[in-house]
Amino acid sequence: MSRTTTAEFTTFADVNMRGRGRPIVLAGAGNIADKTLRRISGVTAIVDNNPNLHGERQAGLTIAAPDSLKDAAPRPFVVICTTSFVEVGEQLVSFGLIPGQDFVVSPVLNDLRIIAEMESLQETVLFTCGLPPLEDPEAGGGLYELQISGANHSFRKVFKGNFHGLRAHGEHFIAIDDERGLITFDRDYLILESFALPQGARCHGVSWSEEKRRYFIACSYLDAILVYSEQGEEIDRIPISPKQARTGSAQHHCNDILVLGDSVYLSMFSATGNWKRDVFDGVVLEYDLAEKAWVGPVMSDLWMPHSIDFVDGSLVVLDSLRGRLLKNNAQSVGQFPGFARGLAHDGARFFIGQSRNRNYSAALGVSQNIAIDTAITVFDEHTKVSKSFHLPSTVSEIHGIALNTKR
Repeated sequence: MSRTTTAEFTTFADVNMRGRGRPIVLAGAGNIADKTLRRISGVTAIVDNNPNLHGERQAGLTIAAPDSLKDAAPRPFVVICTTSFVEVGEQLVSFGLIPGQDFVVSPVLNDLRIIAEMESLQETVLFTCGLPPLEDPEAGGGLYELQISGANHSFRKVFKGNFHGLRAHGEHFIAIDDERGLITFDRDYLILESFALPQGARCHGVSWSEEKRRYFIACSYLDAILVYSEQGEEIDRIPISPKQARTGSAQHHCNDILVLGDSVYLSMFSATGNWKRDVFDGVVLEYDLAEKAWVGPVMSDLWMPHSIDFVDGSLVVLDSLRGRLLKNNAQSVGQFPGFARGLAHDGARFFIGQSRNRNYSAALGVSQNIAIDTAITVFDEHTKVSKSFHLPSTVSEIHGIALNTKR
């Protein structure tokens, strides 16, 4: 992504503050310049790349060629007032001006800038698919790589398998595969180590505690959290309730897990264990490792919740069937038309998986647009702008998402 499209998202108040004490020049004549002039003070000149405008006047100022900025003293503060802001930004850089410090894009163009940034995204996204494994390189369960390069995207299968949980693990990644158990692999997809997990447990979510030096794994068919050492030895087994032991089958349907200090957060379909009776009292439940006791729900009234993360100092979870992204005291900050499962954040945007909704009829009273597409959606919670990268129905079950772009 060009640096001229990353550092100049600003406001009129910020433009007035940054330009204080400096000559302010508008780059680009016309309507956008007029709208900008109404909101900022101290404009001393207008420049434009159209030679037919040179010598013309706008708002009492004579329009000049941009070359006049090359060695201007004192150094001007330039506000770009054209939809060609990427190209003009590069031109200003060639004059020795510094993005953000010496020039910004007019806030009038913020909407177009946000769209341009989203459409010029460069990212490598990893995602897991929980379908049965197939030899087809574009179908079935496994770990996949999605390459996003502006308007283009492509995907490929990296590992075949029945994959669920996936998380960044320092400079590496950890994932859950039904056959191999927990695997650790690097950015080049070399498997560094692995250890077996109980068969038939449907190990789903995974989290690593650097403080405890332990892996914590949510097992849907055990209604329990398994705790493993670095060497792959089972250290502890934390049941959600006595129901699984009493009935012989899972009743809570736990999914994903996150460990922060002494707190373990676990998403599940039913706090009371009644989802098989069509009571989806979904929660994120907390377990206290120091007290060795369940604290209780920290988020309630969820419908088939999955992915949990900690972003900007806030617990984040996907309320999957409703397609909601919950953050900031469990408030909905994003709404999506499909079954939302799989979550990552790049410091600015969320990457959210959308699986084919097998339970679409249950969402009839919740959503008026129930997507059955498979996609990864990039979402900016502040502007509410999103862009989706669609995948074929042959990889219809997205579970975990992680980012593999070196920063």
